[in-house]
Amino acid sequence: MTREDLKQLKYSIEWVNSQIDKYKEQRELVFNISQTLDGLPKAQNKPNYALENLIDKYNELLNILAKEQQKINNTIEQLGKLEPIYRIILHKRYIEGKNFETIATEINYDYYNTCKLHGKALLKFDNLTKKDQDLPKKI
Repeated sequence: MTREDLKQLKYSIEWVNSQIDKYKEQRELVFNISQTLDGLPKAQNKPNYALENLIDKYNELLNILAKEQQKINNTIEQLGKLEPIYRIILHKRYIEGKNFETIATEINYDYYNTCKLHGKALLKFDNLTKKDQDLPKKI
């Protein structure tokens, strides 16, 4: 995974969660479809169309989410290979979305040292990416 993937990680996680929430809302709408008893004939298969559409959207969503989740997992796995201080800084910055002042306070470093550590952490993260690309792919 690249530095850009790391920077987009928080937004990817938020996007996945928002898509799941949208699906839940859609599911509630479909399952809450009910006919009022007013004596007039109704289309008997209208809820079925809505249910079929929901199932199609659900399958599409599952495919997209599986790809996105794999990308997220790979990035987090690569973060796990870093030294603890670098992992903490990158996690707090790119996953939790905290600013450098807050991170510095939480890890008991001053602002400038935190910025330097962040730069070193990104370089190490990039080096892990290069090492992974140099390894032969397993078949």
